[in-house]
This record gives sequence, C-alpha cells and structure tokens, in this order.
Amino acid sequence: MTHEIVLMWTAVTCYALSAMLFSIAFVFRKQALFRWALIMGLLGLLPHAIAIGVRWDRVGHPPALGFYEVVSSYAFISVSAFGLLAWRRRTMAPLGVVLMPISFLLLGAAMFTSRADLELTSTLASWWLNIHVAFAKLSYGAFVVSFALALVYLYRERAKGALADVLAKLPAQEIIDDLEFRFAGVGFVFLGVMIVAGAIWADQAWGRYWAWDPIETWSLISWVVYALYLHTRLTLGWRGRKSALLAISALLVVLFAFIGVPLVYQSIHGAYLLGY
Repeated sequence: MTHEIVLMWTAVTCYALSAMLFSIAFVFRKQALFRWALIMGLLGLLPHAIAIGVRWDRVGHPPALGFYEVVSSYAFISVSAFGLLAWRRRTMAPLGVVLMPISFLLLGAAMFTSRADLELTSTLASWWLNIHVAFAKLSYGAFVVSFALALVYLYRERAKGALADVLAKLPAQEIIDDLEFRFAGVGFVFLGVMIVAGAIWADQAWGRYWAWDPIETWSLISWVVYALYLHTRLTLGWRGRKSALLAISALLVVLFAFIGVPLVYQSIHGAYLLGY
C-alpha cells in the first residue's frame, strides 16, 4: 500500500509541474516550455500506471470500485489520450493548458478520498465487468479531450494580443473543430459499448439487464445527449461555436451522471462507485 501511495503522489507531482509549465508557457509565450511541460506530463504516466497495476494485483480487480480507483483511472486515461494526441501532432501541445490542470485536480482530489481496498464479490466478478469498466474509462477520456478542444476553440475565437499569438501555433480552427467532433464520436461509440456490456454484466450479477437505476438512466441520458451532438453536426451541419458549446454542455451532463447522481441518489452503482 505504501509503495502505491508514493507512486501516486509522484504522479500527482508530475501532473502539477506539467500544469504549471503549460500555464507559464502559455502566459509568457515560452514555446520551448510546451515541450518540457508535455514531457513532464508523460513522465507522470509511468508511476501512475505502476501504481494502478500494483493495486490491481493486490485487490484482484480493475480500478472500478470506489471514488479513488475510478477517478484516478480517468485521470490516467485523460493524460494518455492527450499525450498520444500531442505526440502525434506536436502543434497540439498547448492543449495541455486545459487538460493537465483537469487531470491534476482529478488525481489530487482522488488522493484525499478513502483508499481502502474494496472487495469485488464473486457475484459481481465477470469478464463483462472488465469490458464495461474499460469502455467507461475510454469514453470519458475521449469526452474530456473533446471538451478541452471545445474550450480552446471558443477561447481562441476571442483571444487577442499575446495570447492570440500563442494560440496561433495551434492547428487551424477547422482542425480543432474536427478533432473535437472525432473525439466526441469515439466517446459516443465507447459509451454505447459500456452501456451494453453493463447490461449483460447486470443480468449475470443481478438477474436483470436494466432496472432504471439512477446511474443507468443518466448514462443513457448522456449517450442521448452525445447522439444529439452528433445529429446536429452530421444532419444540421452545426460547426464551430455551436458545436463547441454543445460539446461543453454534453460533458457537464456526463459529470453529473458520474459524480452528481451517486451523491444525490442511493443506488447500487453509487455504492460501488463511491464506496459507501
């Protein structure tokens, strides 16, 4: 347990330094710092991955139970997705000004919650649980990146002076807009797989595919909201500002489904998510 916590705090430190370097590079127009900020963020992935692996081996299940495990894994997926994007498109590195502070705050918040080992009962243990959890993390990670791209798009529209010069290093607005759409689309597909896998898992564990549990319901609502986003994009031709505003609103629905619902409603899912 001690080794895991040390590794996690090392990751928190790396993400904090990365967020700080990104902020300095952005405000003071230090282009060279963007590279070092990205490297620092990627370095944080190593202790983070090892800590997740150590805990997984000890408790015998993926990071699926309790706020600490779940939020920590979402931070890991978000940084990984951003790192892959920025590594393939170096001009996307300034996106870290948005993503790294979010990831740092997520992991930092997780570290101040209960880190007690939670047991996965034999009733709940299933291969479908692994699929459900994996696609949940991939979908939310994609949504966070889409959200960050939407924020950058909107801010860039109004940026003036020195900040406009920094943002000018990013790809054209059309590319930012397209990437926002692509990440939202991937997240939508992954969220759909998550819901289906969760239904199959629920049938094995509780003898029913769907019971309109609050988190089940809000997960479906989140999926419908992103379906609406894709519909407005592909059918109505929404682009740019309208699309970005909808992408931001859609993530707020997802955040409520993930954090707000377990706090407001008593449910089976909430008990495993928050560990109460």
